Amino acid sequence: MAMLDETELCGALADYHALPARLVIGVAMRSYLDPLLLTPTELIHLAKPLKSCLEQGSLVEAAITRIATIQARAPGQDLQLRRRAIRAAVDESWAKARVAQVAFAAMPRGRTSVDWLLSQGSKTPTGDADYDLRVAIGLELVDLKTWNGKLDRLLELHQRDRDERLAAAVDGVIGDILASSAAGAELFGANLLPGTLLGTLCDLLFGRIGMEAIGPNRVGVLNALFRQNKLPQAKAAVLDRIRRQLKAPQPLGRGAFDQEAEMLKTLVGHLLTRDGLIGGAAMADALTVRYSRRLEQGGASAYRRSIVGLGEGQSDLICRIHYLTRVAAAPAAERHADEILASLEAAVCNELLIENMLVQTPDTALLERDFVRALAALRSAPLPADACERIAAKAERSVDDYVKTGQLAVRLRQVEPVLRRRTVRLAEVACSSLIREDGALPLMRQHILEIVRQPQFQAELAQPESEVAQAEVRRLLELLDRLRQLATAPAPPPVLPPVFPAGVSAALVSQAAVQPTLEVAQLSPQGPSPQGLPPKGMRGAETILHPVSRQPAGAPSSKPASGVKPGLCPSCYTTQGTAQRGAQGSAGTCAACGFPEKSDNRPGVHLVPGMLLHGRYRAGRVLGQGGFGATYLGWDDRLQVKVAIKEYYPANLIARIPNSAAVSPFSDEHAETFAAGLEKFLEEARTLARLRDVREIVGVQDFFEENGTAYLVMELLEGRTMKKYLVDSGGRIDVKRTLAVVMPIAKALQAIHDQGLIHRDISPDNIFLTNGGDRKLLDFGAARQTARPGAGMTVILKPGYAPPEQYSNEGRQGPWSDVYALCATIYLALTGRTPPDATARFMNDKVPKPSELGVALAPGFEKVLLSGLSMRWQDRPQSMKDLLRAMTNALSGG
Repeated sequence: MAMLDETELCGALADYHALPARLVIGVAMRSYLDPLLLTPTELIHLAKPLKSCLEQGSLVEAAITRIATIQARAPGQDLQLRRRAIRAAVDESWAKARVAQVAFAAMPRGRTSVDWLLSQGSKTPTGDADYDLRVAIGLELVDLKTWNGKLDRLLELHQRDRDERLAAAVDGVIGDILASSAAGAELFGANLLPGTLLGTLCDLLFGRIGMEAIGPNRVGVLNALFRQNKLPQAKAAVLDRIRRQLKAPQPLGRGAFDQEAEMLKTLVGHLLTRDGLIGGAAMADALTVRYSRRLEQGGASAYRRSIVGLGEGQSDLICRIHYLTRVAAAPAAERHADEILASLEAAVCNELLIENMLVQTPDTALLERDFVRALAALRSAPLPADACERIAAKAERSVDDYVKTGQLAVRLRQVEPVLRRRTVRLAEVACSSLIREDGALPLMRQHILEIVRQPQFQAELAQPESEVAQAEVRRLLELLDRLRQLATAPAPPPVLPPVFPAGVSAALVSQAAVQPTLEVAQLSPQGPSPQGLPPKGMRGAETILHPVSRQPAGAPSSKPASGVKPGLCPSCYTTQGTAQRGAQGSAGTCAACGFPEKSDNRPGVHLVPGMLLHGRYRAGRVLGQGGFGATYLGWDDRLQVKVAIKEYYPANLIARIPNSAAVSPFSDEHAETFAAGLEKFLEEARTLARLRDVREIVGVQDFFEENGTAYLVMELLEGRTMKKYLVDSGGRIDVKRTLAVVMPIAKALQAIHDQGLIHRDISPDNIFLTNGGDRKLLDFGAARQTARPGAGMTVILKPGYAPPEQYSNEGRQGPWSDVYALCATIYLALTGRTPPDATARFMNDKVPKPSELGVALAPGFEKVLLSGLSMRWQDRPQSMKDLLRAMTNALSGG
């Protein structure tokens, strides 16, 4: 039985009909409503149920008195005045319900009440649109005699993509149902212990219900809607139910102390996260009250000891801060501010908490974000401001102070035997805002340098044993470069080429296509090594090699063009051109992009805006940067149109010669790797050229070698990727819109396959929707000839989209590989979720059906889609033609 411990004061009748008031009505009238399978919405909006209830005079008066008594505890409130106000609201509700009954009686037979109401447009039966919408929903529910039946109808109404007001009204009534204990028993089972049921509600609330465990589709739909934040009112209702149940005297389990403690611990784990305490101060109060019931001595003393005990029970520093700052806002905690402040100060000084936070959090960037949020919560807590600021300032230095003791390096040595990974963790922490340059940073550099000098580390770096190891090497090199930039701040970092350890293969470099520029830095406090080759024995991360100023024979040198069309900005090539001196900027400054005062082109790395290439094309601002190079906005002097220019520039192999556009490899070994990658780049250009007749493939205009490297000139696409389109559409789209995007891509892929090629990198990132309505397939850097049986292929991976055969260079890849990736893309578009990675499916091959995630699909279409995601390539449609035919037949019922 949930507690009725607080109620909001209502003024207008609309307040009495809103969700918070309906939740109170639900608690006060639960014994009456549940046996009749009535929601509070039906009770107070429909004349017939309300009349029957009013005829139970003593029941209604008892509920009014109970609510008024609680409200009268508020300052300035009087019991009798509150009783009269609530009684007047009941009478007004009865009068309005009778008016609605007469108005809806005019509804023609054969129409549902919601459909009829929506067909009326702005004209509503009583003139109160929101009220009438709830009446219409109530009329559709009142004759349904199971809670699950009511839920099914509500979910059906919610799925209609035509009226936001309807979705909001349905959301609130779903909240009515989920607040009911009887509805919960019907939905999840009648034999669940209270604590288990609350845990299940938390799983539902956060979209974590396992479909194989629950089964009914309505739970799957609810699960998906909560995960997509489409039921905010229902979420509030569920949280209110959890809060009230926690404060109720009934035990969560069967009364056993250990069981009660474990259930409470589980609920705290659901509700208290690094993002904060879900349910805020009211939930913090409820958890504290529930914890206090474990103590022998009650009263204020138990509440105080519960704050301390519940706080110290959180092994995560950030979670502990969130709990203590939230419980400080609870009225019952006002007298315990000193204990809360003492607990906060003890937490931020607890080295074990800081160590756990650093060691057990794999994503340092996420840790930084969460730590900043926790400090903001601390500073805004309803506690003495000076004390909060003092503790927050101490917390800001806590990580740095802990690291300065050297304990982090010791702890990582204990838990991480792989030197490469240990170095990555140290470097991630060193690069974070948690470490100060005048504090622990020099010591961190020294720790890293000590590892780098070990022969075992050199061996690990030189021969990465797996794709994961190669990715870790790339990550480490990126971090070392960031450390170098920190060491040279505030001066802008020079363009310094990296040194790959001996043995790092071209295959490793080729996998870094989408990684940031990798540069290896000198970490020694003495500064960079002298210009030129390093002393023998100096390798890897200890050395900075300056580029050898040599230019490949026969490579022409490009110079900044002086013949740019007057009035045309050499960076963005807009016709607005340069602005006159005045409000738009100084003379010579582009009004559109701010060039030359503002520019994303890094000196010494990117081409200078206006640079003439091949006697025809001009490079402008950088559009994108990856491990293989940069893409520039360009201008074709001959055709007088904008283009896209892709330059092959793997920054881990080459550097631009000072005061020149030409590039030079760092060493002979790097030159060999660079040459191999250059040939692959030109192969991509030739591939695109072969496919220029396929409309859905980005058109290649030209490609050529210059400056010691190569360039690919393509049509400039304006629009957005499918990934961005999905984000703009709320995370997912229906099957009709999905097919409108992917069908042209599938036909283009069939044309590609007919020429003996496979793409191998299909995903929402590589499908582009132009402003003109075209669909374009991007990035053919991974495209290869279809492999014959037994022939090896390079490993190209995009987790969730890559089929299992792409995880091995001996895998049998073919058109069916692109079928898998395209079906994974369709799956994401329909469900908002990327399919499980193929590696995770080797042990447990379970891909949730879209229908289980709340997607309305024809069963035949869903079967075809899931067959395209089969782990065995033989079980998939063997070509795009087969896939299209099967999907078309499924949609047409054939």
